[in-house]
Amino acid sequence: MIEKLKNISFPVIITLVYIGFFYFCVSFYVDKELLLSIRELSSINVGPRFILDFIASLLVIIVILVKTLVRKRPLSDFGLTVELPVITAILLVIYAGLFFYNGDFSLIGFYTAFFYLVIVAFSEEFVFRGFLFTSVNREYNFWVAAITSGLLWGAAHAVVPIVIHGGDIVASVLNELGGGIAAGTGFAFLYKKSRTLFVPVLIHAILDYSGYIFRA
Repeated sequence: MIEKLKNISFPVIITLVYIGFFYFCVSFYVDKELLLSIRELSSINVGPRFILDFIASLLVIIVILVKTLVRKRPLSDFGLTVELPVITAILLVIYAGLFFYNGDFSLIGFYTAFFYLVIVAFSEEFVFRGFLFTSVNREYNFWVAAITSGLLWGAAHAVVPIVIHGGDIVASVLNELGGGIAAGTGFAFLYKKSRTLFVPVLIHAILDYSGYIFRA
């Protein structure tokens, strides 16, 4: 039991570091009035927005990937597989269809599609499913791994509302935990069944991108 807890302590700590770093970045951006919504993008600020998104969402992931490659571990350990099921191609076509349906072929339109696919869906699915869920699932059963990753994923979703709107941090986090566990378990199930991270990434991206398009 103690050995198992030791084995999952590192991925849990790294995930907490990721959440803490994201919180720091968002707080800094808000303080410096740099945080813009995706609907406020223009040809002038899309470059700085990319840099901010890269630092907040992808920098920790790149560190994890580099460390993995240095240790000569296969990226498939995190669900980054080369052999993909047919459903992956179907989901990719659906995402491309949403892009064409949106009809915005400007730089902003391309960045918006990139944002929901890479900055949001890939970064979250890699950290909370590919990295954390996989690590915990090696030591415990599916439900323990799914709930653990779902709890931290839910907590991470409370970061932006807390920074922007303030309020009770504990209450804000608790408010996100139920949805995090429910949705996170669903994405973890898709990951396990498909044996590739790209399926939950694409479904996650489709849900978020379609929400953006149809709320416009």
